[in-house]
Amino acid sequence: MSEKVSFMCDNEHSDDRQNIGAREAVVERIHRIVKDYHFDMKELRESADTLKRLSELPEFDIARDKLPFAPELFDYQAEFVRSRARFSAFIGGVRSGKTFAGAVKGLNRGFLLPTTGAVIAPTSGMARDVLVPQYAELAEGRIAKWNASTGDLFLDNGSKILFRSADNPERLMGLTLDWFHLDEAAQLPRRVWEVLVNRTISTGGPGFLTTTPRGKNWLYRLVESWKDDPDAQIFTAKTADNPLIDPEEIDRARRQLDARYFRQQFEASWESDSLRVYEDFSPELHVLDEPWQIRDNWPIYIGIDFGWTHPSAIIWAQLSPDGRWFVFDELVEQHLRLETIAGAILGDTVSIQSRSFRARVPYSRVERVISGAEGLQSRQEAGGESALSALSAMGITRVAISRSGILSGINAVRAKLLTAESEIRLRFDPRCRRVIDDIAGYGYQQDDGGAPAGELPLKDGIHDHSMDALRYMIESVTPLKLAQWRFG
Repeated sequence: MSEKVSFMCDNEHSDDRQNIGAREAVVERIHRIVKDYHFDMKELRESADTLKRLSELPEFDIARDKLPFAPELFDYQAEFVRSRARFSAFIGGVRSGKTFAGAVKGLNRGFLLPTTGAVIAPTSGMARDVLVPQYAELAEGRIAKWNASTGDLFLDNGSKILFRSADNPERLMGLTLDWFHLDEAAQLPRRVWEVLVNRTISTGGPGFLTTTPRGKNWLYRLVESWKDDPDAQIFTAKTADNPLIDPEEIDRARRQLDARYFRQQFEASWESDSLRVYEDFSPELHVLDEPWQIRDNWPIYIGIDFGWTHPSAIIWAQLSPDGRWFVFDELVEQHLRLETIAGAILGDTVSIQSRSFRARVPYSRVERVISGAEGLQSRQEAGGESALSALSAMGITRVAISRSGILSGINAVRAKLLTAESEIRLRFDPRCRRVIDDIAGYGYQQDDGGAPAGELPLKDGIHDHSMDALRYMIESVTPLKLAQWRFG
């Protein structure tokens, strides 16, 4: 669509209620038109012309000094911004301008009509240091208010943009959105995508992703499924497509970096990720086709990693007589009080954010609850008691502490994912989406050449907590380790 139609409306009130009613009626009409992604351009132009004539009346104080929002874009950025698909993705190399394009696409929605949109980053630091400055720079002169404590930005036409992190996807559940933008989406858990799609069901608003690839994870599978979806579009760009990047800089990176890492970071290629801790994990092999049917006589264990600002992670799993593990339930959530954790373990229905949770089995079926050493540390909300002591007072008495190191725990999980005889001895219920995403995204810190920087996994605050709970449980429940359990 080469023809460009620009118009704007102001959300300020006028004393002339009759004229304001006329303007709002036109705005409402435009809103109805653009919600249909196959809208009639003639109808939209007529509505925009009507709004323009209204703005010229002396009774209206629609700011005529504001220029249309039209930042300069490269051709490949403009194609992504103009896309009318319900869902779209810009898969780009580093410094290809993907975040800039995503911000332009978001602000286009915000300036078109008063809307509420959400912009999500993997961490609160990335939202604060990257996304907020990018949106604020593009919206310069049109920002009515910025609330730093809540992360809400208000535009001068009444639109609101919420900046959030992916630290706790369930906290996004209460939003009603007209659009959303996920930046560096390959680093986010799949649950963020699922929650935000649900948040736009009532409005039919678009969702769009900007990211550099990061292994063949859930996002790779989602984008692959879009190739046959008429309501989704994929746009790609290499770093070299940005004419502002010096080609010598790219050549220097090509000489210095691992070939696979260079292709991923500079050519936006979906590569198998050498930085993954559990490279043998495959959704096709390790995720069950159907929900796990709990067996009556097989023991059940719970692995738990206590957190607060970062999530607490609780995982339920059943162990077969021949040593196969089946993870069938999960609870991964920030700010879980010990009373809530105890209720979840006991099998009560507990309220968490905007949802409720109830484990599939009561505590009477659980053989052991296994934590790391953090379970013995004092907690302020427990009056200085340790988490395990507080849980014991609430009826959780069959507990144990895993004393193993990180590396031995990781090796124990690897041995269950794929034995030396190529046998799979660890599988996951398909409803355990967070644990599945975390085991796929659990990775190492990388050095300048794209290789793992050390033997210990990255503590990213997103994927590591459920993985700690998993290794506590699996590494501890072996005959060789029983003598090392410490019971509370």
